[in-house]
Amino acid sequence: MDKPGNTAVTSKHPRKKPIKKERIFLYGFLIVYLIISLFPVFWMGLTSFKSHEEIYTLPPTWIPEKPTLRNYVESMHDRPFGKYVFNSLYVALSVVALSLVCGVLGGYGLARFNFKGSKVVFGAILSSRLIPPIALVVPFNLIMIKFGLIDRLESLIVAYTFFILPFIVWIMKGFFEAIPQDLFDAARVDGASKLKTFFFILLPLTRPGIFAGAILAFLSSWNEFLFALTLTRKNAMTVPIGIVRYFDEYIDWGLIAGSTVIAIIPAIVFILFFQQYIVSGITAGAVKN
Repeated sequence: MDKPGNTAVTSKHPRKKPIKKERIFLYGFLIVYLIISLFPVFWMGLTSFKSHEEIYTLPPTWIPEKPTLRNYVESMHDRPFGKYVFNSLYVALSVVALSLVCGVLGGYGLARFNFKGSKVVFGAILSSRLIPPIALVVPFNLIMIKFGLIDRLESLIVAYTFFILPFIVWIMKGFFEAIPQDLFDAARVDGASKLKTFFFILLPLTRPGIFAGAILAFLSSWNEFLFALTLTRKNAMTVPIGIVRYFDEYIDWGLIAGSTVIAIIPAIVFILFFQQYIVSGITAGAVKN
């Protein structure tokens, strides 16, 4: 028998750990944040399937009574929005390719070659991002007018690459510096040249940084508004400017909602496509000997 005052543990099952209040607060905060952040996107998607009359119905309807594709058809066929999407894709993909090529090479050179003034060069590259973009609108306009690039996609590619390239160089420099020197020494012992070492050893290890830079370059180019507004007139208009053009005397909210849904689809597809490669690149780098 147990002595008085002693308690015997008779339960065979261990007690469940109590849920921490901090975790409940964190999950609750994240849920509220997601609802607030995604509700405008959700409402825009619903509006894109509503007729003009239903959009202005009070109280508003949560589910379209008579779903219609008129907003999408009019946006792509009756309006030149398809051209705007093509222009944005052309500019964004060109900026991704150009900034990655220059950024990867620049980051590798600054990380692995200790030349005189390398820190000054790196500081000068990063300091270019300290200038507010709006302060460079007039200089960029004068330069593009001088070279006859106003209302041409090349002007946007040059402007976007100028602003995105410092970030890519900074990201890639950190990735190359994190690679141990033993890999370079082992490749040199095996007889690999610097070019083979760069392409077959270093680039596979820096895939997460490359894909992260690609996402950054694509989204920055796809969503940019200020320089697209000042450097284009009609032929080189991109998606953000095309949507703004719909705000005239008569605002068709259904058309704007449909165009916006079309505009966010390429960005979502691009992110989802490269996101899986970021995860696989991190995993491959973690298990590589």
